Amino acid sequence: MRMHFIFLLTAAFASAQTPPPNSVTVTASKASTVQPDQVIFQVDLAGPIGTTLDDAVSALQGSGITAANFSNVSTQQFAFQSAQNVQTQVQLRWSFTLPADLSNMKATAGTLTAVQQSVAGKKNGMSVTISVIGTQVSTRLAQSQTCSMADLLADARTQAQKIASAAGLSVGAVLSISSATGTSGGAVNASFGNSVLVSPVSQPVCSIAVKFALGGN
Repeated sequence: MRMHFIFLLTAAFASAQTPPPNSVTVTASKASTVQPDQVIFQVDLAGPIGTTLDDAVSALQGSGITAANFSNVSTQQFAFQSAQNVQTQVQLRWSFTLPADLSNMKATAGTLTAVQQSVAGKKNGMSVTISVIGTQVSTRLAQSQTCSMADLLADARTQAQKIASAAGLSVGAVLSISSATGTSGGAVNASFGNSVLVSPVSQPVCSIAVKFALGGN
């Protein structure tokens, strides 16, 4: 665990005649290095122009993909040689993202491959493309990273006192406290069908900004 502190005096000493600041705000954060525990698959279904979202989800039945996994839709154009000339064909590409636990990556890939082969076997103008686009820290894992508010408050007061002492002042009561949390995903270097290289990520588990009153010594 690493502690990061950012200090902000609410007023500056512009000159010897400028009144001293009456408060100091200190932000104390705790970060942890977390190994992403989910891999993100992107599943693209290409179909005729009239293909709808419901059609795409139905075609991917058995993959675990629902309308909630929808990412975006785009058009793509193909050129092919017919008996007389070159013709073009326009399709819709429906894209979905499907997170899966890294421990279940192989099983999920197998399921998606089976769906891909099933769609291809129907020869109805639809096709499926599968790729791995990244990794992420699951909500479950992120929520398990806890921190002690009392410890953060104590660290904030210690740092505030250092600033106050340098100005010949003392730290008084807490005037306000605000907090924030955050998570981030990890890096991935892989393509579908290969092993995934996951890089640990440093993410803020919790952070508090504490405003202390300042007084004379």
